[in-house]
Amino acid sequence: MLKRNKFLSQISNIIGCVDQLIQIWKIRYENKDDVICTSIWSDNQHMMLDIFTFLTFDYDLGNLKYLTKVATKFTSHEKYQPSNFGQALLVWIDGYKRVLSNGMPYIVNYYLLKFDRKYQNALKIIYNHVEQIISKYQMEMNPNDKPVNLVSSLVSSLQKDEALERAKSETEKRGITKKELSDEVLAMIIGGFDTTSSILSWFIYYVSKHPEVQEKMKEELRQHNITQDTSLNDFNLLDKCEYIDCVIKETLRLAPLIIGSFRTVTKDVTVDGVHIRKGETVLSAFSLMQRDPRYWKLDPTQFIPERFFGPDAPDANHHPWVFAPFGGGHRTCAGQDLARFELKLIVVRFMSCVTFVDAPGNNGGRCQGMVVTPKEVAVFIKFD
Repeated sequence: MLKRNKFLSQISNIIGCVDQLIQIWKIRYENKDDVICTSIWSDNQHMMLDIFTFLTFDYDLGNLKYLTKVATKFTSHEKYQPSNFGQALLVWIDGYKRVLSNGMPYIVNYYLLKFDRKYQNALKIIYNHVEQIISKYQMEMNPNDKPVNLVSSLVSSLQKDEALERAKSETEKRGITKKELSDEVLAMIIGGFDTTSSILSWFIYYVSKHPEVQEKMKEELRQHNITQDTSLNDFNLLDKCEYIDCVIKETLRLAPLIIGSFRTVTKDVTVDGVHIRKGETVLSAFSLMQRDPRYWKLDPTQFIPERFFGPDAPDANHHPWVFAPFGGGHRTCAGQDLARFELKLIVVRFMSCVTFVDAPGNNGGRCQGMVVTPKEVAVFIKFD
């Protein structure tokens, strides 16, 4: 369901969102050589939230439209206001992120949200809107039509009679309810937009520190005749950009989105003299493994995309478990194919249009929230 070929019809919307952000940057920074962009993380969040609402609901949330109006200094009576659904979605995301990062027990967070009137009103608006979209697709969709977004992909799995299914035992139930469908879509949004915007922010930070990497990516685009006017609907054309894949991979290696992943030990084991018993919980620390010099031939503390590039790449055949940006096993990220596709598409578009230049205050650092984000990104943006 989350494979990239399922979203071919949405490529124009994704590119449209990227182009809107680039246009916002032009309004802010073109011909202003002394103005530094310090809002990379926020800008990427706005863009990715618009992209994900297109992918899930086929709905324009309007974040980028709002940023455009702010950038062009519209007067207050012309100020763009998101729709009720757009505002509700932002309230829901803010509440969800707040309880995920506050360190409180689940039961406490449950009641914090349950008695948060603003959050509950937002949730009601979202569920009502999604139900309207579902009803629309149920009435209009032809079984032979190709789904255009996540909601339309899931409509065919809906239960025909929810009351009848509720009366059945768990083993006999078939299909999903409208609420379960809504929850699936919302989970994809919360799990996808924040992670992708963080990776893009780390990408911009690292390539601004390495202009030679940006030039090599731009040269690869020139080799394949990819310009600002090139249609990116051809997967084969995107797949030819192998160096860009390596740059994204190196970004994920140096800047994992989470500290690690918890696992339960299935049998007694001793590791470096430490006894670990069956049933105990251990943390697989991605950030340590992906920088461990025992497993990498080139300096693992440095940003070197070439470690993965070409037939003789020094680190192409690294140990499979020391680099797992999307997890592994049966709990691997279900949306990793879509995430890689989005990242590739956006990076290709960025490199076709702009150059990110290191600026004072571009200090990096790490900020731990729902995901690990760069603390300080400050760049000059030049337009090709």
